[in-house]
Amino acid sequence: MSELVGLRIPVTADLEKFSALLWKLSLPHRISEERGMLVVWVGTEAHVAQVQDLYQRLESGDLEIKVETAPATIKGPSQWSKKLAAVPVVVVLLLLSLAGSILPYLDRNFEILPLLSFYQLQVVGSDLQGAWPRGELWRLITPAFLHFGLMHIVFNALWLWELGGMIERRQGAIRILGLVLLIAAGSNIAQAMTGVSLFGGMSGVIYGLLGYIVAWNRLRPATQFPLVKGVAVVMVVWLLVCMAGFTELLGLGAVANTAHLSGLVLGLILGLAAALLDRKPESSLS
Repeated sequence: MSELVGLRIPVTADLEKFSALLWKLSLPHRISEERGMLVVWVGTEAHVAQVQDLYQRLESGDLEIKVETAPATIKGPSQWSKKLAAVPVVVVLLLLSLAGSILPYLDRNFEILPLLSFYQLQVVGSDLQGAWPRGELWRLITPAFLHFGLMHIVFNALWLWELGGMIERRQGAIRILGLVLLIAAGSNIAQAMTGVSLFGGMSGVIYGLLGYIVAWNRLRPATQFPLVKGVAVVMVVWLLVCMAGFTELLGLGAVANTAHLSGLVLGLILGLAAALLDRKPESSLS
């Protein structure tokens, strides 16, 4: 479910009691700070009208808020529970990626990894051989969950939480799931076309989500994602560094550059298409 802007007011306003009132009225919402403004996000047009009416009555003096706030001692766990509940797809993707990072250490006999790799791999002598998958469509996706090394999983998990969570909170579970599946399949196919190898990781998807957000923000500035300035530049520079082969020179191993680049391009295309086709009305209150 996509979120709608129910209220947009200066950041100097105090919405703590107003938020407590909304929860007391069973009106689900989320408050974020964006570009010097406080934004109240809700799920339906009816909630938009209700939030705006309540705030206007509050400003005019027709409404007096008397709400008891919850004890501070229970805010921590409840806040984390809300954060996790808001991004169920991202949480599942993170758990699958974590499992995929442990698997290479457990599968010493190389029995399970070949079932999840893109190619139907087998070791012949000292060579790794593989056939193009036929009828095993899961192989288009599962390499994205395989991770090799601590830094590999940590880097991808952090960006998946940040970029994927950003999209799921704003545009819903179906949108983020569709993006991940399309980008994973596209970037894995592109990487597989470079030759037979055991590759994996969520990096292609990460770059795809980055491309999606950049394209959306460029075309839909009124509902743009709160991407920190400079993040896109840093990640593209890192992509170029990897493509230049510096990671291998530094002893960090080979990088699936084709998956990264193709994921970024595919994400830009999907972001462009979504921004042009998704024309839902934007609601705000100045």
